[in-house]
Amino acid sequence: MEQGVFQIGPIRPPSEANSLLLRVTENCPWNKCKFCMLYKNSAFHTRPVAEVKKDIDVMAEYRDRILTHIEECGEYNMEAIQQDYLSLPSDEAKICYQMVFTWLTEGNKQAIFLQDANTMVLRPDWLIEIVCYVRERLPEIQRITSYGRANTMARISAEDFKRLRAAGLDRIHSGYESGSDKVLEMIGKGATQEDEIIGGKKVKEAGIELSIYFMPGVGGRALSDENAIETAKVINEVNPDFVRLRTFVLRTGSLMEELQASGVYRELRDMEKLLEIRKMLAHIDTKKAHGKITSDHIINLLQEVTGYMDKDLSWMLEYIDSFLALPELEQKKYQLARRMGFPLDWKYLYRMQPSDQSRVEEMAKNIVDEKEWEALLHRFTDRYI
Repeated sequence: MEQGVFQIGPIRPPSEANSLLLRVTENCPWNKCKFCMLYKNSAFHTRPVAEVKKDIDVMAEYRDRILTHIEECGEYNMEAIQQDYLSLPSDEAKICYQMVFTWLTEGNKQAIFLQDANTMVLRPDWLIEIVCYVRERLPEIQRITSYGRANTMARISAEDFKRLRAAGLDRIHSGYESGSDKVLEMIGKGATQEDEIIGGKKVKEAGIELSIYFMPGVGGRALSDENAIETAKVINEVNPDFVRLRTFVLRTGSLMEELQASGVYRELRDMEKLLEIRKMLAHIDTKKAHGKITSDHIINLLQEVTGYMDKDLSWMLEYIDSFLALPELEQKKYQLARRMGFPLDWKYLYRMQPSDQSRVEEMAKNIVDEKEWEALLHRFTDRYI
């Protein structure tokens, strides 16, 4: 291992943007999902526990080094930090130093995320040893989180989940994508609705927070209703702490293109994916599901669709309906602005630069062919995934 370097994997949830990233496994043990291209040419490996511990030691060493640059007033001496940073032996070491600095300052020393795609596949005893060592060397950490596949979680015993929670594992993120067995099979997810329910319940019963991901539109036109309704069924059964919306976009170069070319799959229009979100929300039972719907990704059309299922569901439905009630031109203007990266809701389009407003309005008015319009939106959304 290069001096002053710890491994950093390629992905983490948006909610872990300022977290430390600790690579416990490399790549994905399943690696057959047709919508995902991230690990396609990479073999899966587990990292030796001793090697992971060395990475944790490097993180702790950088923390101690950075903290020496706090002055009596409580502020960081940024000139000293800059000199310290420039003295590092490699670009990789500088990236690691910068991550620890961001964690200390912007991340408020809050969290560490265990990478890569399915850390839960690691032997429980090994994972427990790693989690305990994080708690020992980085005691200021408030939250330890990980990715975990549904079928992997379904195989882990309830007792092992309780041991992991006692060791200090706080949250598991899991890409359920859909609650429909038909959709899960079509996209090559390698999990079933039963896996999602069994695994999710074990996680919750152990006292570990569960954050699941739903892909509106991933079932295509033929399975849109089923994707929404069966996903709501899983949410009602499991009662996850978070349901994170990740609107599906058929990515150029993915295996989903083959399904589309064969006629098996027809991608929904942008607005139809919003309607699917609404249908999913409408089938949630607020007496059973109390967690939070979160729209924390640029890929979602209506970022403001967020709130607690037992308290804010009616508001979320009304919010979607208020957008659907807008004149078509206003909807299209916002669709395009959003796909171009505009972060707020349609009520604030006036905040765009006048030149951008004019450009958006002109395109929304003049592109009347449906296929051309959807292709334009797709060119923007494809870059976000």
